[in-house]
Amino acid sequence: MFLALRDLRRGARRFVLLGVVIALVGLLSTVLSGLATGLVTDGISGLRALPMDRLAFQDGSDATFSRSTLRADAVDAFAKVDGVQATPLGASFVNAASTAGGPSLDLALFGVAGDSFLVLRPDARAALEGPSGLILASELQDEGVKVGDRYTLGGSDVELPVLGFTFAGTYGHAPIGFVSLATWQKIQFGAAPDGRFSAVAIRGGSTSDLQGVADAHDLTLMTKAQAYAGSPGYTA
Repeated sequence: MFLALRDLRRGARRFVLLGVVIALVGLLSTVLSGLATGLVTDGISGLRALPMDRLAFQDGSDATFSRSTLRADAVDAFAKVDGVQATPLGASFVNAASTAGGPSLDLALFGVAGDSFLVLRPDARAALEGPSGLILASELQDEGVKVGDRYTLGGSDVELPVLGFTFAGTYGHAPIGFVSLATWQKIQFGAAPDGRFSAVAIRGGSTSDLQGVADAHDLTLMTKAQAYAGSPGYTA
């Protein structure tokens, strides 16, 4: 103790300098950790909020929605398993151009059937099953978007009104917009969508049963957490 106190008195400046350096390194680590957490949340919060357990993708897609194209037979195969709910999910990135001079939007566009278990609120079901329109992430209100504004989506000729706002979160660092599955297919594939969508969202069932179905139909089965890796920048 005597030797330690003597060294502290003799080298006070040195010990203060070392303490400041250690404190700055600790602060830097905290800031970087917070930044990384924020980037992760911005990349997957919308996908994380969806009430599902697993996703099935086309083999080789690496959980990337744009690389995966499935049809109704994939949904039917999982829906036949006892205790399993399965529903199609379309997902893509689009630019939404205002027809009245409002702000242009970069969206992660999710196509969901109105009767899907992914849609929990009755008003959301009604919006998706009614006339075609957009349901947008609530943060877009801060950018000046209003109910009734009309947008042309993804370079297509599909023009949609904004029907309302909800907590949708983000995917791939873009705010999420919801449309009906049929509308998403028209935007993505034009006049001949052929029933295509990106992935099968699954709730319930055992891993072994679901994996057997996936293997039999050449699909890749992932937990929701594993599917986060498909979000641009998430792994990094």
